[in-house]
Amino acid sequence: MFSIIVFLLMSIQCFSQNETYYIDNGIISFRSEAQQELIKASSGSLLGLIEPAKRTFVFKVLIRTFKGFNSALQQEHFNEKYLESERYPEATFVGKIIEDIDLTIDGKYELRAKGKLNIHGVEVDRIIKGAVTVTNGFIHIESHFNILLSEHNIKIPKVVHEKIASEILVDLNADLTKKK
Repeated sequence: MFSIIVFLLMSIQCFSQNETYYIDNGIISFRSEAQQELIKASSGSLLGLIEPAKRTFVFKVLIRTFKGFNSALQQEHFNEKYLESERYPEATFVGKIIEDIDLTIDGKYELRAKGKLNIHGVEVDRIIKGAVTVTNGFIHIESHFNILLSEHNIKIPKVVHEKIASEILVDLNADLTKKK
């Protein structure tokens, strides 16, 4: 999968004559609202590219960049026991924008992104909604969606099932700039 993403990124950056927008510091955060505990963390290291003419995109975040857990032990368990970040170091979303929207024209748009969401080494076909604002050559994206741990083969032991939700809430906030 990693080689596919590298190829996609290189293709978009090197061979495209169309405008490309990129991000190297987007914010992605998650919340687990379980019966006995609230767990939340975020990363300011979201990477991504959008090519408006083709309506294609790729987003990636390294799992180990998530910070803000309730404790160091909780972060360690997140990386070692649940997301296994040594074995599965990144989460990706690669695909195409469904709506035929010209993201080079200023305005506010609601859109759906259809693609492959890869977390914990498991790819799932997803359609994720987002709100996009285009202003003076910049694209701002906000999205809120849920992830079922079971869809990505992330197992929660019965001992802690009341402390970790089976459905995780995700927020994404990213500003993309035109590649020069």
